[in-house]
Amino acid sequence: MDFHVETGEFVGLIGPNGAGKSTLIGASLGLVRLQEGEIYLFGDAPGLPLGKSRTGYLPEFFFSPDHLTPKAYLEEIGTLYGMSRREVAVAAKPLLERMGLAAHWDRPSGKLSKGLLRRLGIVRSLFHDPELLIFDEPAWGLDPMGRKALSEILDEAKCAGKSLVLSSHNMEMVEGVCDRYVFVDEGKVQWEATPEDLRVESSATIIYRSLGPIKGVDGTSTGDGRMKVVVAPEQKSSVLRALLGADAEVLEVNESRTELIDWVVERLKDAKATPSPAKEEREDA
Repeated sequence: MDFHVETGEFVGLIGPNGAGKSTLIGASLGLVRLQEGEIYLFGDAPGLPLGKSRTGYLPEFFFSPDHLTPKAYLEEIGTLYGMSRREVAVAAKPLLERMGLAAHWDRPSGKLSKGLLRRLGIVRSLFHDPELLIFDEPAWGLDPMGRKALSEILDEAKCAGKSLVLSSHNMEMVEGVCDRYVFVDEGKVQWEATPEDLRVESSATIIYRSLGPIKGVDGTSTGDGRMKVVVAPEQKSSVLRALLGADAEVLEVNESRTELIDWVVERLKDAKATPSPAKEEREDA
């Protein structure tokens, strides 16, 4: 598997259950030992203190000991980053307020709801100001206000030049924040795409009125005296020139784009129709 993240890049890690996404994340953090291959975190082997201090990790299932309050928990984590209690309090306060946890600062984690624990996990991954964020299903368990706060925090992280690896089945979230989508299946990177790639697979719909047929424009009637033609994006300019050259009245020009979830589903269908060599070898065995 060849996978990398550039400085300031937001990468969406997507794929079916059991595809290898969590294994990749674990290996990147030194939590899972690779059987073969190499992996580097900020140019060094994963799991080293310096790399960990520059990384903010939010696992899919975040855990804080029941007896520890958010204050005590963050203070303990802060010592791993060489932070004093005062530094932890100063760094965590604005995040706790934004995530709606300020009122629960001294409440044992065992008495927090799942949604509040998720918010604590987000604060824990951010309060030491990491350069790289690795989030696994970050919106899981969050209510609308929590999701809004998370979205704003990610927007600010992007503006600050931080990097993000976002593993999620929430295609709307991945599509909304990521610069590149990496589809993983069977432990391998199968496809990559960018928002621009999805726009390439879009179409343009032009609504117009004309006195008669126009050469080069295959329009259809909408039933209300108007005509409609649907073309690929690269054909839009030439069709518009043909319409205007024929004195047609252009009423609307609408562009549609492929949604990430549809893009993924289509490629899954293609993959099932064309089994990978490794899969065929296993079946033959």
